[in-house]
Amino acid sequence: MNDKLYTMPMGALDSMQIPAEAKSQSKPGKRRSSPKTYRSILYFIISLPITIVYFVFMVTGLALSIGLTPIFIGIPLFFAVAKGLDYIVRFEQELVRSLLDIPRPNEERRTDMKQEGAGFLQRMKLGFDGAKFARNIMLIMGRFVSSIIFFSLTITVVAAALGLITLPVLHQIFLQTMDLNILENSVFALFNIDWTLSQQYISYVVAGLVVAVIATWVIKSLMDVQRRMLFVSYEEERQY
Repeated sequence: MNDKLYTMPMGALDSMQIPAEAKSQSKPGKRRSSPKTYRSILYFIISLPITIVYFVFMVTGLALSIGLTPIFIGIPLFFAVAKGLDYIVRFEQELVRSLLDIPRPNEERRTDMKQEGAGFLQRMKLGFDGAKFARNIMLIMGRFVSSIIFFSLTITVVAAALGLITLPVLHQIFLQTMDLNILENSVFALFNIDWTLSQQYISYVVAGLVVAVIATWVIKSLMDVQRRMLFVSYEEERQY
């Protein structure tokens, strides 16, 4: 019997263990970064006319493609409109990712052997995805409705915050230039609150700051709803 004991070198176990940094890097975490408020405000204001253009393009393109189908122009026009809607949705997703600082997902480009020797119309037909086309139509229609609602809410909260904060300055401007007292029928006069003009100014500014904080929360919430509507996730490796 061999009584010799074979021991493992001291550094062997340490070399077999996976470093903690490698484990942490192997698990993609969620990056939840808040957008800058002014960028979100600008996005919601500009998105209304842009979304109207999207909606008009979709309705006009689909109507023309259906109407021109008997003379064989509508078929390639339909595939072109479907491709255009796909580009629109991708552009909106990339725009939301840039506003929220979300990295782009890793996309694997696969070459289809059937499309190499096919003609122009055949390539468009092979590249058409009915499920994605229906999803893009629903997204643009939902985007059209949501842009009106988000635009109205953004203008309302921003105007309320700025109006209350700048009310003392506006009161002095109208009072000095036009001899017009815009605070004559204010809330303080309505409830017979005997406050000085300086106290009223301070109360309006404080109320405006509170409304500004609420407006920031509302805009961030609207941006998160917009992200969910466009199927944009914080996970880096997720495909859409």
